[in-house]
Amino acid sequence: MLKSALLVSLIAAVSAHQNLHQFWVNGVSPGYEIGIRRPPSNNPVTDVKSNDIVCNVGGNKVPSAVKTIAAKEGDSITVGWDPSGHPGPITHFLYGPVDDAAKASGVGAGWFKVNERDYVDGHWANEVVQNNGGNYTFKLPSTLKSGDYLLRSEMLALHGAQTVGGAQFYIGCMQLKITGTGGKCSPTISLPGAYNAQDKNIYIPNVYNGFDPTTYSAPGGSVATCKR
Repeated sequence: MLKSALLVSLIAAVSAHQNLHQFWVNGVSPGYEIGIRRPPSNNPVTDVKSNDIVCNVGGNKVPSAVKTIAAKEGDSITVGWDPSGHPGPITHFLYGPVDDAAKASGVGAGWFKVNERDYVDGHWANEVVQNNGGNYTFKLPSTLKSGDYLLRSEMLALHGAQTVGGAQFYIGCMQLKITGTGGKCSPTISLPGAYNAQDKNIYIPNVYNGFDPTTYSAPGGSVATCKR
């Protein structure tokens, strides 16, 4: 069993393709691949106008048969990805509240960004994730309405961004039941819809020649402001 898991990890590292495999709420995990909408492979999404850009391939099919995990506003979330050497940002979005996360496709309006890390202090986000064994930690907003949510984690690999459609999106969606004290978050975006193949943060013709990564901001707009 351990040998098989190690082999899978080595293959993932060599291919540099990624999947989200686990997450923790305040340091406690529901288990390996529990609470996560699991895609059929570790291949990237490259068509930003496809419904696959929402929660990866097949991730919008509901009911999802995925367990919804309890959390609270302001909680610390750690996501566990396959590490990758491909440069790029990591972002996190929430969708909700909805009555039942397992029945929410996530397709359309209502997503808002809650976390983003790009190129900081000479290092892309993927390096930070890789150096931490595939893990990355952030906090949920401190003012959220109670209800079910989809939490979308996205790692964007920019090594192929010099061609239109070359950027690689790796996406994992988790299901949360968040207890909150109320609030409204803005701005919100639609998925698909917010991303375009020729956006300057997706298509970067000079990514290997003259591109200044310190000027880069990930797709999906600014991190939302949440307030009562």
